[in-house]
Amino acid sequence: MNETIFSNTALQSLSKSTSSFLKIHMLQKTVSKGAQFLWEGDEVEKVYFIIRGYAKIYHFSEEGREQILTVVKGGQFVNTVSALRQEKGNHANGKAMTEVELGMLDVVDFRAAICDYSDFALLLLQDSAEKLDQLTRLVEELSLFSTRQRLIRFILKNARENQAIRGWTQEEIAAQVGTVRDVVSRLLGFFARAGYILVERQRIIVLDEQRLQAALEEGDVRLKS
Repeated sequence: MNETIFSNTALQSLSKSTSSFLKIHMLQKTVSKGAQFLWEGDEVEKVYFIIRGYAKIYHFSEEGREQILTVVKGGQFVNTVSALRQEKGNHANGKAMTEVELGMLDVVDFRAAICDYSDFALLLLQDSAEKLDQLTRLVEELSLFSTRQRLIRFILKNARENQAIRGWTQEEIAAQVGTVRDVVSRLLGFFARAGYILVERQRIIVLDEQRLQAALEEGDVRLKS
């Protein structure tokens, strides 16, 4: 395994003995942008760790609508719940949003690492706590904020982290904020005409963060172009 993984990800906090175990048992794989690496319902054979890049974890409703459960990035685990619950199949799909470097542990080795290495178990608990916090905030947003507000919050959050939102399709943004593509397209058009953002191919650039923040605080008041 590449040594840089243990200096550039959450794995850097692990002890030498834990790192040695992972170096022996964790395989690496590069997944191209848009490629699926996890299938809902398939037998849980491996647990994935995101070394580099972004991936979406999602499932489909009975009506066939895609719902993004979370977006995982470098330093986070994938499908640990399915592995720990020993379910018959993965509970969601996983697809790379950028080129993704994956670490892969057989389920048997994953469970052995939890039992034998307390620092690995703690790292997993921290990862689970972070995901629970994300889920709690999502529930809060769906109950407290309108669709317009949720979209603005999404734009501001991602822009502050990455300077520009790249690689998100309107369908993915809609699934992330709990709406449909047509609504996202209409609202992005409003924001662009108002001069708050610039929309390019799968790229959103914030032009006026102050006015966009003001629009968020105004709630559902219609934007003036």
